[in-house]
Amino acid sequence: MAASAKATIPLWKRRQRTRLLVRRAINVAIALVALFPVLWGLSTSFKTASELALFPPTLLPAHPTLEHYALLFRTGIERYMLNSVILSIATVLGCLAFGSLAAYAMARIKFRGSNMLLLAIVALMSIPLPSLLVPTFTFLAQLGLLDSLTGLALLYTAYQLPIAVWVLYGYFLTIPIELEYAARVDGYSRFATLRKVILPLSGPGLVAAGLFVVTFAWNDFVVAVAMTSSDAVRTLPVAIYGYLGFYGREWGPLTASAILSTIPVIVVFIAFQRFFLGGMTSGGVKS
Repeated sequence: MAASAKATIPLWKRRQRTRLLVRRAINVAIALVALFPVLWGLSTSFKTASELALFPPTLLPAHPTLEHYALLFRTGIERYMLNSVILSIATVLGCLAFGSLAAYAMARIKFRGSNMLLLAIVALMSIPLPSLLVPTFTFLAQLGLLDSLTGLALLYTAYQLPIAVWVLYGYFLTIPIELEYAARVDGYSRFATLRKVILPLSGPGLVAAGLFVVTFAWNDFVVAVAMTSSDAVRTLPVAIYGYLGFYGREWGPLTASAILSTIPVIVVFIAFQRFFLGGMTSGGVKS
């Protein structure tokens, strides 16, 4: 019976199922390879000090413990997390505020040199960040903003503004211009059109730009370690590096702090991922 039932399935359909199974197996393998460092770090963060010293190391903790996480909070990691949260929020707000204005002007106002401006934005995104540290250090020193969250927020906004402009520019081009014509007929100025018509329809674009920006601001180490020196303005990545120097090769606190640093990013992504589902502008203009 099984052989006869299999014979009734067309050959093309059996091949299609085989290709589907192969693709799924490859996707699962890639996902496991990509997630293995995270899963290993998560497992390590719950191991006791004696388990961390075992060789070969064990995959799962035999006696899970929260001692490494407790140690982090005893050393004040929440202060560094708060600094990173403040910087991330300030950078996102600055990039979206200025980026939306610039992107709207480039998408809707045709002016001489607009194409060159687009090329300049692409060029700015390709400049290696370490090459900008010396001039920006001098700039902040002259402003008296070294070793401050304000100075870091200004630098992060300047570094990520081209990316925000580029993402929003592409999204604004997808919004039907007829909506703006209708707003202008109703007496809206360009700024009012942007604020009351374009931005409410640009949720996915704003979220995409914001995620690019917040990922950089949350994970940056190079700029933060170069521009700050006091413990009061230390960010989470710099604090994690400090734990490496303070605890030597004790991997428990390091992996625990790394896991803690991923939680806010995951929460933000889960909270805003629904905005990526498209179609916010579909049906906005009747034919």
